[in-house]
Amino acid sequence: MKALSWITNRHVVSALCAAPILLNCAYTSAEEVAAAASSEAAPPYTLTYNLGVYSNYIGRGVNWGDGPALQGGIDWAHSSGFYLGAWFSTTDPLTLGGSGSAVSVAPNGAPLGTGNHVETDWYGGYTHAFGPVTLGIGGNYVWYPEGEKSYHDRNQDTFEGNLNISAYGFTYTFYHAFTDWYGIGNTRIGAAAGRGPNAAEAAADTSGVEYHEFKYSNTLPFAGLNLAAKVGYQRSNDICLNQKDYLIGLNRNFSLPTAGKPLDGFNAGFNYTGTFGEEQCSINTAYYTDDNGKVVNDRAFTFFVKRSW
Repeated sequence: MKALSWITNRHVVSALCAAPILLNCAYTSAEEVAAAASSEAAPPYTLTYNLGVYSNYIGRGVNWGDGPALQGGIDWAHSSGFYLGAWFSTTDPLTLGGSGSAVSVAPNGAPLGTGNHVETDWYGGYTHAFGPVTLGIGGNYVWYPEGEKSYHDRNQDTFEGNLNISAYGFTYTFYHAFTDWYGIGNTRIGAAAGRGPNAAEAAADTSGVEYHEFKYSNTLPFAGLNLAAKVGYQRSNDICLNQKDYLIGLNRNFSLPTAGKPLDGFNAGFNYTGTFGEEQCSINTAYYTDDNGKVVNDRAFTFFVKRSW
């Protein structure tokens, strides 16, 4: 009985303590209570996914795809500023080491394979905001699971580090390759002599390739449109691929109606891309031409639809 009395008294005390809270809740909307509970229970990180279909796979002004490309990824971001992610895209095997009608062997005589059909990117880094200015540092490892070698008979996997600064919609990012760049050999010597690289030049180190990127993004004051624009500059001391590229595009967020809650997170739009200031020796080395003779750094429209959740 003493135990029962103790339990009863404890519940009475608990009820008395809860009374002010219940009275206070009468003046608080159910939405506010739910939001507060959700905020308290929220973990210190976010995990997001994305998947989309693109009419082209354009990277730094170069078309790495062959028709429509499927792209997607997963991103983990911590409240401390650290982030990790992985991304993939289907690619054109003729641009990434595949044997075509124009070229079938590497400079050293090795036969070319079927090329890489999929690219994966594994990245991470840290960002920190100082008022309106955000600074960041990170790295990205590009890995081709099929392991097909380049035209110069080299591993195409590449690691780049980056530094970036952003404010008021503008972002500048500096990229530096710490490995051989996508399996490309030293083409500058051969191009200067009016030829492609020989076997020794194709095997030379090509780390240190740089890319400078200036981007701007903002939501326009009409039709819910988002503006995206950028200009980039690719530079290398060893590879004849120096060129500048640009992008300008519009996109819009939208939801799909369903019988219940609308399915949100969708985005659709287009980008117009092109290159200029291309180093002339890159024509001799045919770097921006795939193994069927298609020029891969021409101007192009890319249309896309994707979803993030």
